[in-house]
Amino acid sequence: MEPRDKIIKLVVANTASGTEVLNVHQGVLCKSSGFFKRAMRPEWLDLRESPDTIELPDDPLNTVSDYIRWLYTATMPLKLYRMRDEDTREKIAEESEKVFILLAQAYVFGEKIIDAKYKNTVVKSVLEAKESAGWNMGPESVTIVYNGTPSGSPLRRLIADNIARLAYDDSDKGIGWMSFFDGCPKEALVDAMKATVRTRAMVGHEINRNVKLLETYFEDEQESDNFT
Repeated sequence: MEPRDKIIKLVVANTASGTEVLNVHQGVLCKSSGFFKRAMRPEWLDLRESPDTIELPDDPLNTVSDYIRWLYTATMPLKLYRMRDEDTREKIAEESEKVFILLAQAYVFGEKIIDAKYKNTVVKSVLEAKESAGWNMGPESVTIVYNGTPSGSPLRRLIADNIARLAYDDSDKGIGWMSFFDGCPKEALVDAMKATVRTRAMVGHEINRNVKLLETYFEDEQESDNFT
């Protein structure tokens, strides 16, 4: 960053349904983002009312603010939730998901502005958040990722691989993996299924050769006999 570097104004949406202006040095803004580098080219400057202003009407204030802080400090300005022994599963899921939602929004913003370095930082933060909370991304944060990233996105793959390696039947414990599936987007479930098939070892038996297992798929025939 040069001390005399030009200041660029980013106009973003705030929580009051209005807009707010964020200031950032041009050299810092263009450090790793393909989008902002292009936005400062002469042919694009001429198309804007003010060459020093970039409108970002669809991006929330906190998401863009966190990105700017990262540009200047190289760290994610995000407080992670730490699981405590006395916290219930519901508390852990709720508090960790708040962090994952912010990280999902950050990753989607990095996708939009074409900043691979920032997206990689966000992925590292997702892993740190998982470790800190002892929990995984929930339906809302996963939906944000899938709505804002293309097929084959690295974060999509991380989500699918986590499910393939870690998910188990925890329906007797209340909130958890089994309830997570109910709220997930279809694309995420398909990716998770494919990752599971790639990950698991080959099963050593077929259903039709295991009589006891086969019988679990039969309905009670007496119910039909007793129906009048």
